[in-house]
Amino acid sequence: MRYLDCNTFIGRPSGHRPYLTRAVTAAGLVAEMDRVGVHDAAVYHALAHEYAPQVGNELLLRELAEAPDGVRDRLRPVGVVLPPHTGEMPEPEPLVAGLLGAGVRMARIFPSSVMAGHRFSLAPWCSGELLSALERVRMPLAVDFTLFRRGEPPWREIHDLAENHPGLPVILMDVQGRNNRTLYPLLKRFGNLHIQSAGFNVHGGLEDLCRRFGAHRVVFGSGYPLRSMGGALLQLQRADLPAADRELIASGTLTRLLADVGTAGRAKEKEAIGNAS
Repeated sequence: MRYLDCNTFIGRPSGHRPYLTRAVTAAGLVAEMDRVGVHDAAVYHALAHEYAPQVGNELLLRELAEAPDGVRDRLRPVGVVLPPHTGEMPEPEPLVAGLLGAGVRMARIFPSSVMAGHRFSLAPWCSGELLSALERVRMPLAVDFTLFRRGEPPWREIHDLAENHPGLPVILMDVQGRNNRTLYPLLKRFGNLHIQSAGFNVHGGLEDLCRRFGAHRVVFGSGYPLRSMGGALLQLQRADLPAADRELIASGTLTRLLADVGTAGRAKEKEAIGNAS
């Protein structure tokens, strides 16, 4: 079974993490993937989260470009994005066009006001244009509220995000298993919502979620190097699920979402050309 990890990074994060004594390189990440049996990974740069998204994104692309072919070919770059109001990033349309031109097919945001969040609102008046630009090309968006243990996601913002942008594939990162009483009605209502597998730590949780909503709503992700890649792998391998469901979670769904990026725009171009002729 092929595994595609939706949640990894390179670089060295700040803070008191004595187990991270040096920066994680692209080659080091792939070495860990080889050790545990993960084939491919979507990766962002630690500095895009903890320093400046534009700087981190540029470093990510540079480091991947300099990596050996056998390393670079297995890592999918993820662009960390912000609304443009402070001038830290381009306006949404050129931003998304630049990401696509650089080979980026997945984006990530850290909107939380706690821990290492970027402190911005997902409301339409703040993030609407950015989210709409991502939606137009169907670029999967990983949404990370930097939750810790019993942290409560901002359910209203998640609801409004999914409702206002139904064509935007959203992956909720680190949604704890004990939040399923509120998560389930959102998954039932919005088909564009997905969750990362790791962190959904409740007895029989993956099995229950897949039975109710389908395995295509869960995407494999580990959080490495802050969390164990092998632990995330074991969680999925030992889940009481049919092989076809595990394959969807392991890589099938995310592979499809990444392949769909830009298809909506191409379909509109073909339609416009057909109408013109």
